[in-house]
Amino acid sequence: MFVDFILIGGMITMASMILFLIKSTKDFSKKILIGFFLSGFFFFLYYYAFNHNAKILGSVAFLFGNGVGFYLGPFTYFYLRSLYEPKNEIVLKLMVALIPFFLHWILVNVPVALSIPTELFRTYGKGYAVVADYINLGENLFFLSFLYFSFRVMRVMKQKRHQFFSETKRGNLIWYRILLIGLIVIIFLDSLFSVYELIYPPLSWNIGTIIAFLFVILYSLFGYRGIFQSHLKLDFAELNPREKNIHNNHPKKGEVLHPGGSSAMTSSEVLKYTQDLSVLMEKNKIFKNESLRLNDLADQLGITTKKLSELLNHHMNTSFYNLVNDYRVAEVKTKLQSKENSRYNLVGLAFDSGFQSKASFNRVFKEKTGMSPGMYRKKFLST
Repeated sequence: MFVDFILIGGMITMASMILFLIKSTKDFSKKILIGFFLSGFFFFLYYYAFNHNAKILGSVAFLFGNGVGFYLGPFTYFYLRSLYEPKNEIVLKLMVALIPFFLHWILVNVPVALSIPTELFRTYGKGYAVVADYINLGENLFFLSFLYFSFRVMRVMKQKRHQFFSETKRGNLIWYRILLIGLIVIIFLDSLFSVYELIYPPLSWNIGTIIAFLFVILYSLFGYRGIFQSHLKLDFAELNPREKNIHNNHPKKGEVLHPGGSSAMTSSEVLKYTQDLSVLMEKNKIFKNESLRLNDLADQLGITTKKLSELLNHHMNTSFYNLVNDYRVAEVKTKLQSKENSRYNLVGLAFDSGFQSKASFNRVFKEKTGMSPGMYRKKFLST
């Protein structure tokens, strides 16, 4: 009864998320999520049918729910890439990565699914049962390889994040890292169960039900965070270095090439935008906007994010993160030196200077000055 409750709850959750996504979005990353939840629905349906010995239901569930590792591996990886790459650069690569799944579906899922409620491919189905655990181990290895690639993509996103955000909490993908770790744990357990069944006689109950329980938890986590991660999609889209309307990389007269090799900024533009940037920071104090992003600053300057990144990284030898937080720390230090602000606590001064939280303020201030805000205040007051 408890097992049925969990499995039915999982199917209802998957169906609800699928319907929500179908009605609410046309975004490509969300369409990938629909694929995730469809596989989850049939995965849970398979174990429900097994527990109730429902052959027709089990046949349908096996047809669409078996071999999910060949399916989820590429989808896990390309969902992450879809957060910052356009659809036309992902679809073909995703289809190529899904070739093992399509082959498995044709060679295994279709004939074995037909053998469950009918006499068709009955010998084929019995043969599959003999090698199923070996295929499962190969499937898990395939799945793990894409989780590894996902970790690599996350590392690149983390490295580039400082170029686009003034607050490192924005664009945070800790939840996705937890999801990947959870999937690795599930794959490890599933592989362990397969090895067990290769050595010892099968248990009277389906040991894979444990995996189904764990998947209910992970699918729910992934669904909630993935569905409500649209702001991340918009922010990380800026990480894509490709930009349309660039027809050649040859410099014109007066242009300054940066080490990347594709500059479109003249020396006069560099001077103008540097001066305009100083006005925005020193006079308008735009850095006090706690949610300031690279594209916000680019809009204020009237240039593209690509040009602004070039200006900061190659002509000013800094990053967006460092530029904004240098001004914020300088603002806090100025306030600390004012007697009028001596009655205010540090957190209040930090918020007024553009920091989003006490934790980020303490971290950035120590990073920039070599001491905590409290130590700095004491040192200043003692002089």
